[in-house]
This record gives sequence, C-alpha cells and structure tokens, in this order.
Amino acid sequence: MATGATTTISYENCDANALPAESTSVATLDNGQFYKMCPGSHSNNGTSAAFGQPRCGDGSNFAFYLTRPEQPQNEEKILIELSGGGACWDKNTCKSQSSVLKMPPFDFALGLSCSVLGMIAQASGGWDILCARTVGQTDFTEYNSVVIPYCTQDVHLGDAEAKYDGANVQHVGAHNTYRTLQWVFDNFEDPSHIVLTGCSAGATPLPVVYHMINEYYKARDRNVTISVISDSPVFLTPSKFLKNNLQNWNHETVMKLIGFDYDTYKNDVQYPNAVLDYVLDSSDDTDSIGFLSHKVDPISMMYYVSMGGEGGTSEWWNQMNNSWSQAMNEHDNFDVFVMDETGHCSSGLYFANQKPDFEEWVSKIIDNDLTSSSTLTPVQQDTATNPTVTTTTYATTTAEVYESGPSDGPVLPTNNSSPSTTIETNSLISTATTTTSSGHTLVTSMLCFQLARMLFLG
Repeated sequence: MATGATTTISYENCDANALPAESTSVATLDNGQFYKMCPGSHSNNGTSAAFGQPRCGDGSNFAFYLTRPEQPQNEEKILIELSGGGACWDKNTCKSQSSVLKMPPFDFALGLSCSVLGMIAQASGGWDILCARTVGQTDFTEYNSVVIPYCTQDVHLGDAEAKYDGANVQHVGAHNTYRTLQWVFDNFEDPSHIVLTGCSAGATPLPVVYHMINEYYKARDRNVTISVISDSPVFLTPSKFLKNNLQNWNHETVMKLIGFDYDTYKNDVQYPNAVLDYVLDSSDDTDSIGFLSHKVDPISMMYYVSMGGEGGTSEWWNQMNNSWSQAMNEHDNFDVFVMDETGHCSSGLYFANQKPDFEEWVSKIIDNDLTSSSTLTPVQQDTATNPTVTTTTYATTTAEVYESGPSDGPVLPTNNSSPSTTIETNSLISTATTTTSSGHTLVTSMLCFQLARMLFLG
C-alpha cells in the first residue's frame, strides 16, 4: 500500500482546519487533543492513483480524526473506530440518505481531549467515547485513537461513482479507508496492539479492514496483535441485492485487493459468510474477531428487508445464527456476544458495556482466550421466534428499542419498552442542554445531533 515515487498529492480540496495527512507526522502532534487529518488526492502522471480520491458521497471533502494519548506511552497502541450511518444503493435509498452523503460535523471535537469528551458522554448518556475509558481489562486511554467518519453509504468499501436518476453519488468509502490506513502504516511502524471497532455500517467492513492491516504488518515481520469488535454489523446480503445493487458500490476493487474470490461469490447469498471465512482462514493465531448482536435488531432487519430479504424475525435470526455458528465451529478465534433484547448499536460499544457479562467476553476477545472455559450463563431463546439457536446469548435486563427505515429521520435509543416510542433530534438537543454543565452545553448538543444522524440509522 505504499505510495509510488511518481505520485503527486494535492491538498487543494482539504478544509482549512485540516492538516495534510501525508505530510503530517504523528510525532509533531501534541498529546491529548483531537486533530482533523485530510488525505490528499493522489495521481500518477496525471492519472488518478488507485484509491487516490478520498471524498464524501456528495463530492465534498473527507478527513479522519486522530488523538494521541493524554499521557505519553512507551508502546504504540492504536484504536481505530469506523463510524456507522446507514447505506444506499439506488435512487430511492440514496435520496432518503442524501443528508449523510457529506462529512459529519465532528469538528466540535477538535482541540478537545478524550477525557473531556468522556465527561460529556457520561453526562448525556446513550453513547461512549472509547478513548476515555477502560473496556474489560483494556485501558483505551493509553491508545492512539483514529476515527474514520462515514459519508459514502457503501459500508466504507466502495470504489464507484453511481448515477441515480441524474444525481451523482460517490461511493468511494474504500478510498477513505485505504488512505486513512496508509497514514497509520506510515506513522506507526511497529505497534504492539491494534483494536478495530465500529457500529453497524462501520462494523460490517471490519473483517476486510482487519485483513488489510494484518497483511501489511505481517509482510514486514511486525509482531502486532489485532483485536476486532464488530458491533451490530448488517451481515446478510439477499440475492436480489447482490444481483441488482451490490455492483453500484463496486466492492470488487477492494475485495480483489485482499485476494478474495469476488467473482465466485458476488451473486451468492453466502457472500458475507465467504468473506468472513476467508479472513479467518488467513488470520493470525494471536488475533480474535468478535461480533456483537441483539436477539432482535430492527435496524439490521430493516436493511435486510429493504435489500430484498423475505420473512420476519425468525428468518433473519436463523440466517444470522447459522452463519455465525458455522464460523464459530470452524475458527477458534471467532465468537459472538448476543444481547437478549431488542436493539441496535451506539458509539463506543455503549449498550454492550451495560451488560454484566460483556467485560469477561471482550477481555477474551482482546486476550485471544476464546478456547478457555466460560463462566457466562446462557439464556434460553424464545423458540417460537427463533427456532434453531446455537450461539450463546447472555442475560440482560434493559430494553433499548429502535424503529427506523431508510426514509425516516433520525431515531434515538430509549429505555422505554414500547416499540413505537421515538425521540426526535430536537428533543435530544433540548435534553442535552438541560442536563449538561453549562461549559459543555453547545458541544454536547452538537455531538448528540451528530450521533442521532450518524449512529442510529444503521
């Protein structure tokens, strides 16, 4: 993934408050504050380089965000989090998702530390900042934290310009992901540990992103442990979507880059299983991949139906369960944590962090200790809804309920048990203003607004 000697890089499309990524070394950045990093446009002798045009779906500028630990560390450890925010693949879905085809307003975090953002998250509720907290036995305050925003509606892996009813959409998530990873590779030559995580559309590509990172460091004889925690991935791909819509994103480029046999599986409903199996087959023994899911996930089910899937909760669960059970049976370094409730993900593993058994499970993922005996207590699934369950689910007590669709506005989690209960964005901002200290009111409002738009729409 190295840049060739003949490559020309232009930063003319970067925002004024962003640092040019390729010419900015991590060593020049202060500890304990977020920076905005803009990868430039790459060309080779006037021709666009592979994955060389990072940008958002509406053609506007893309950037990623980075903070170094507040206290200097002896080891290089990295946390990489991919943002979620839905997906679109045709005229109707992209029209309804048009507001998220541009950079999310993450600039409020510039200059702030993880600890400050963590206090805001704690005061607001409903989300977490991982770089401000310990999860399991891992202290993420010791990690360099990289956030890859999402604005291309292609689960971070696209390489195409699509035209829907005259409107152009840049499905170039692979460009944004690739150039962010290239900066990580250039600036962290020998990290000891990398944790990959993401919510929904940010969780779905993590096996592919893992493979890219692992192959890069493996080729250089680096002894880095990589842990993957994929929160609420939209995992299933119905046949109708594969045949009619997947090509609009052009995942073929990045899938062939990692050596996956894309042509064989591109029209096969087993496509996500094949990708996961391919990645796990080539994974290192010291690495583990863990998926988080709810017993019923209305967001995942909604996208499954929108993509052409048929049936209700039973079919959705059976297909998810069969896929993950197969992966667990065939690979010792893969496991699933299922929360026995209805819900979807938030940022920073928020909902899982509320569960008493999650700390033990996530520690096993990070320590690659999945073969040891577990003390977790399985919960009996409702066989009327989910007839053939073999994955282990874990007891929970709180129901976070969601209700949304590609054409809906932002919908937020609630502790109310009624499935029809929603909280509109304006209500959230009002709540944040009244419950947060005055010094952080504006920041909290902006952050909550962003979370509403980008993290709770799948």
